[in-house]
Amino acid sequence: MPKKEQSLKQRKHSMEATGFYSDASREGTLYAVLVRSPAATGKIKEVSIPELPEGYYLFTAKDIPGNKKVSVNNQEWKILGYDDVSYSGEPVGILCGPDENKVLELLENVSVNFDIDSLESALKKAMKYHRRPVVNLSKKSNDLSSFVSEINDMPSLDTVLDNKRIEQNIEEQVAYREIKTGIFLKKSISQAEKKLFENKDDYISQEKWTLSFLPPLWKETCGSFCWKEGKILHISAPTRWTTHLMKTVSTALNIPVTDIIVHKTKTSGVFSKGLWRTSVVSAQVALASYLTSKPVKLVLTQEEQDSYMAPGVNTEITYKTAVSKDGIINGISAFIDIDVGCFNPFVQEIADRMSIVACNYYKPQNIHIIAKAHTSKKPPTSICLRGIDSQVFFAIENQMQKIAKQTNLLPEELRRINKEINVSDYPFEFDNNNADACFSKAVLISDFNRKYSSYNMDAVDRVQENSNPFFALPLRGIGIATSFNVSDFYGTTSFAYDCKVEVSLLQNEHIVIHAINPSQGIQEIWKKTAAEILKIKKDNITIDSDFDFAELPDTPEDAINTISTVNELIKKACLDIEKKRFHQALPITVKKTQSASIKKNWNSETFTGTPFGPVSFATAVVEVELDTYTYNERIKGIWLVIDCGELFDKSAALRAIRLEIQQQLEMLVKDKSIPCDNITINFIESKNKAGQIGDLVRNTLPAAFSSALSLALATQLTKLPCTEKQIFELIKKRETRIEKQNQQIVQNNQTAGEKE
Repeated sequence: MPKKEQSLKQRKHSMEATGFYSDASREGTLYAVLVRSPAATGKIKEVSIPELPEGYYLFTAKDIPGNKKVSVNNQEWKILGYDDVSYSGEPVGILCGPDENKVLELLENVSVNFDIDSLESALKKAMKYHRRPVVNLSKKSNDLSSFVSEINDMPSLDTVLDNKRIEQNIEEQVAYREIKTGIFLKKSISQAEKKLFENKDDYISQEKWTLSFLPPLWKETCGSFCWKEGKILHISAPTRWTTHLMKTVSTALNIPVTDIIVHKTKTSGVFSKGLWRTSVVSAQVALASYLTSKPVKLVLTQEEQDSYMAPGVNTEITYKTAVSKDGIINGISAFIDIDVGCFNPFVQEIADRMSIVACNYYKPQNIHIIAKAHTSKKPPTSICLRGIDSQVFFAIENQMQKIAKQTNLLPEELRRINKEINVSDYPFEFDNNNADACFSKAVLISDFNRKYSSYNMDAVDRVQENSNPFFALPLRGIGIATSFNVSDFYGTTSFAYDCKVEVSLLQNEHIVIHAINPSQGIQEIWKKTAAEILKIKKDNITIDSDFDFAELPDTPEDAINTISTVNELIKKACLDIEKKRFHQALPITVKKTQSASIKKNWNSETFTGTPFGPVSFATAVVEVELDTYTYNERIKGIWLVIDCGELFDKSAALRAIRLEIQQQLEMLVKDKSIPCDNITINFIESKNKAGQIGDLVRNTLPAAFSSALSLALATQLTKLPCTEKQIFELIKKRETRIEKQNQQIVQNNQTAGEKE
């Protein structure tokens, strides 16, 4: 084998993320922008520009030498749009050149020409909806060419087509999950709902909840920087799925995957970025770099990031509950509507995860849960591996707060009553015993019950009198939310959550842990674990994150790099080394993988069993004040109690939690961050297996905040992030509603008096 070819096969790929791709630069760099479709419907005929100066380039799908589609989870999506348009703003070309301002100027001259037949059909449909006469286009070439010229000169087809009307016909169901227990298994859905939700002895409540992800503006947007060195194509990108990016670029450019080196850069810790959409962006930039043999950089604008690369999916979650007078939830009906845009390769896993946690850790006797995912003419979406559940926790915890208000029970009492209910045929098994300790501790340290009772009485008085306090006095509220966080999902339909670790003991008592490089805090935990077992100084332990291509994980790093699972594998490997170190020559290498027997407790066919790995719990309390003059919110205090099992490094955990709290405070209200100086964090330590803490804040803080604000407003806040306008309108609606009720009471009294 030639030495050059051999060196390619033995090249190591670093899985350590360093720096930011947008800071990278090389001599002769070309700056790129994406050409986007101006319309949401139609068939692309050509993407062109009248004239390109020397050194400037425009590439489209026609220029892709290999596969024009990316493959992800056994599904395909276009790298650059061609033929039928999928959504408004779909990338249909990439324009690049040495002067960034000139590139933006040239972008205005790019024409996206559409096929006349598709235009004719679309125009007829739009006119039909408007009930106007349809103009039949002549098939004569002269007439057609004249018409096409006029259409192509238009800045956007959106001014011609009524996309809102047309989009109604493109929704397609792509994933579905239904869960039934109790009476919903024994009777038809209509009969069960009639029995549960028409019972006059129960409190019936129905509400729709929406939590949208709002990434902070200070985070680096998505993009990529590519350059060539000989045959080697270098890609600098914020990816969390290295192998997928390499394979995507390899098949698109028809080059060996061994000719690609990926330089991982840092990604946002708030939401999972760097999955399949980052691979597509990198392939677009790699195409330009490969064809020009020059360095090319593309940095999405903040507007592009918000419009086309938003995290997660859009959901609307509707709960209907029947609750007895003593606070027992007799039945829950939940409908989870998931809008995944025009494409999402992970829809079934999203629907499954959301349906499993739809009741939190409460186990009502009668439940009917439907999670339905559908497409729309919105941009494609991805999956937040560490944030799938947060929208559902927001909904169920707000519903619990509404029930507490309805039944006149303390939120603590309502949750305690329903947590203690033991349903034998509940489909999911996860231990919720540790949840009590978290909840009780949070209630105690925040003085929740006293404050809640006081603020609730004030809200009741305001509703009865239909008044607000003097504007100098703020409205006050307090809210509580509890949830759990999981490490591994055993029912995955997208990724194999298989962790692998290799630990080696070398000469001079040096330890090398071969694994994907995590955060600095988790590195210290791993080193501490190995040092304690092998009685070796932490300074003698290094983390090796360089892999041969054949060793690179096929799944995203977020799916296999959970602290609890990896640390457990490191423990086992070190214990094996300890047994061998005095009986075997050095070096000693031990490899450990996650046991397959753990996943056998989940039955994917019946969709029952133990769906998750180690679970951690949290309860958050938020106290707010609302200025009735400016409608500005102020958080007076945040109390967070966490039970994450064995705590390896309390200081590192505290830093991580405080950082996530600050990040969440930027996402509660649009266009502003709410400060809070009074933050109390408590850990309940135990010897249980360590669980993930990363998303506990996201799973609890938004629901606690909205519950607190709802109490202060004396009306229900159902959507986050909120706006000052939204709060103003809620107050006015409440006042109008109460005025009508009072007027009706007066009319009824007058009618009764006249009859007498």
